[in-house]
Amino acid sequence: MPFPNSIRLIFAVALVSFITSPSNAALEVIGSGYGRTGTDTLREALNELGYKTYHMREIMKGQLLSDIKVWHDQIENDCSDVEALRDMFEKGGWTAAVDLPASLCYERLMKAYPKAKVIHTERKSAEQWWNSASNSIMIVGTIFPYNIFYNRIPFFRTHKAMSDAMWSRVLGGKNVTVDDDDFPQAYKAEFLAAYEANNARVRKVVPRKRLLIQDHSKGWTDLCKFLGKEVPEIPYPYSNKRRDFYRFAYKMAFKFIFGAVTAIGICIFLMYKLLQLFTKNNKIKDL
Repeated sequence: MPFPNSIRLIFAVALVSFITSPSNAALEVIGSGYGRTGTDTLREALNELGYKTYHMREIMKGQLLSDIKVWHDQIENDCSDVEALRDMFEKGGWTAAVDLPASLCYERLMKAYPKAKVIHTERKSAEQWWNSASNSIMIVGTIFPYNIFYNRIPFFRTHKAMSDAMWSRVLGGKNVTVDDDDFPQAYKAEFLAAYEANNARVRKVVPRKRLLIQDHSKGWTDLCKFLGKEVPEIPYPYSNKRRDFYRFAYKMAFKFIFGAVTAIGICIFLMYKLLQLFTKNNKIKDL
């Protein structure tokens, strides 16, 4: 016997509500390392272990404008609105968060998620980190076509404002903008000091039982033991070399341009069809 329409409607509403409702997932892993310290390798490893990992890559890939606005506000206010961060993570179903900007808020997130573990990534030296960061994430806004996007397209303008706030926060509140002619080179000494200070502070404020300094060269062993996970049968990932970073950046730019061109094409097609319909109707009236 077929279900009455009222029952079908109730079932449909319940299904939509289930699909669109927040997952209420809680962060289980918090990353404290700056970008270009192996955070994308860590993202891939955590995903393989069953986590859903938040990373700057996810912000760009999903064009998460609302997230960028949250981060901009939190970075400028010492990550004080933990509920805004909690709401953002839980709505997205994220169970791990690594890389900038999330790592700027690791201390607040530790308190918000007392059961979460902290994983710290770092390079062998501050100079090594600087050589990587200053030739990738710090200058992405100056390369084509991002140098055009950052000044003309709302999502990228908002991302630039967040990036300005992010690097200013890393430098201890110094007001910098990523499109300054002397950025980041003029601030090299300060960036090196900030990087070293972050590494030292993580070791100071995170309890030993909650902290893993992840050495990617050791593969799965320490990571899986720390998280209580079985070692996967696949090799440990090694991703986001500098060429991978630029490949991803250009892929996202192409995706955005393709999407914009497609949208414009659809609009032109619809306008053409409307014009055809309007012309046809006028001819019928004339008859």
